[in-house]
Amino acid sequence: MRVYLRSGLVVTAVLFTGMAALVLADGVWPHPLTSPPSLLLVLVLAGVAGAHLTLVRPDGAPPTVLRQGIAVAALLAGTAGLLVVAHQAPRAAALWLLVPGVALSVLLAVRGWRRADLVAAGLLVVAAAAGATAAGLPQYATPWLRPLVALFFLAFPAATDLGQIWMLRVFDRLEEARRLAEELATTRERVRIAAELHDVQGHSLHAIAMHAELTERLVGADPEAAARHARTVRTLAADALAETRALVRGYRDADLAGELRNAAGLLRAAGADAEVVGDASVVPAVHAVLLGPVVREAATNVLRHSDPSRVRFTVRRAGDRTELDVYNDGVPDEPAAADPHGGTGLAGVRDRIGKRGGDVEAGPDAAGGFRLRVVLLSGSEDGPDGPGDRAGEQAGDTAGVDA
Repeated sequence: MRVYLRSGLVVTAVLFTGMAALVLADGVWPHPLTSPPSLLLVLVLAGVAGAHLTLVRPDGAPPTVLRQGIAVAALLAGTAGLLVVAHQAPRAAALWLLVPGVALSVLLAVRGWRRADLVAAGLLVVAAAAGATAAGLPQYATPWLRPLVALFFLAFPAATDLGQIWMLRVFDRLEEARRLAEELATTRERVRIAAELHDVQGHSLHAIAMHAELTERLVGADPEAAARHARTVRTLAADALAETRALVRGYRDADLAGELRNAAGLLRAAGADAEVVGDASVVPAVHAVLLGPVVREAATNVLRHSDPSRVRFTVRRAGDRTELDVYNDGVPDEPAAADPHGGTGLAGVRDRIGKRGGDVEAGPDAAGGFRLRVVLLSGSEDGPDGPGDRAGEQAGDTAGVDA
């Protein structure tokens, strides 16, 4: 699209000044091509087209004094050429209105088309061109139509150029917005990883440091206790290393489709008939990141709180709406006791999904089973996303879904 629009700027200069150049080869022009008036008009056309190709740039660079001077010179040259043609060949003057129109587009692109001085310059050009060529417009043009024809020929090149420049700048802003969105997503992911690494390693490292200090103090006084603390340090270090590897492996390998496959495989190994309905690959990445932990913890808690014979995971994507439905049977008549360790479970899921504009429904259904339903809408997932929120997600992931 950029190539198309940039080439359109070149076509504007070549086409509109080339159409005016045809006047010099037409029978209505009374002078030969090698005469001074014809050479002067050729020079005017070359100057206007060259100024257009040189100065009309879509990057929006601030205009220098030299650029502004060239733009004004192009406008004056185009208007002067129009006056010459109107005097020597009035019938061809209408086509020559394109030349000051191209020159006007140069000035507008260089100076910016929202300034009062440009409005004044445009009005002067229109008045001069209309006054000089009113009698030379095509005979079929009635007196009330002639000014409209003049305005059209003057405004058309400028409108064409400015429209293409506006589109190019829109594309540039969209690309910049996409780049900033990618940087923001990268920053958020770094914050999330930092928070989860802190959750995984912070407590273990603190405990390792404490037991190492106790070992150092007890080496001479109580060797048996020192050895016991040393073994604890080794165990804590091994656990922290295993958790870190699992976390890194999860970042590298986990996706929603993989989580669904793993959850279904875990439940089948436990003797349940587990199935996955729907195509997880159509789920947007931002939704997959949120739903992956829900699937994982839902499967864990189905085994923890029920004796299922059938489990079904359903993924739907319709328009901007993503749904995850987890159903299982084998729910006990008596509800499970509250987690004595303070796990957040379903409340944590509701909190995390709710912060991103989603909705969570959970509870027994009419058939005696249990159903968990999560709904996310595109564009509403960018809720609070700081380290504290991610820390809460980690705690919620540990607690799981009370299904």
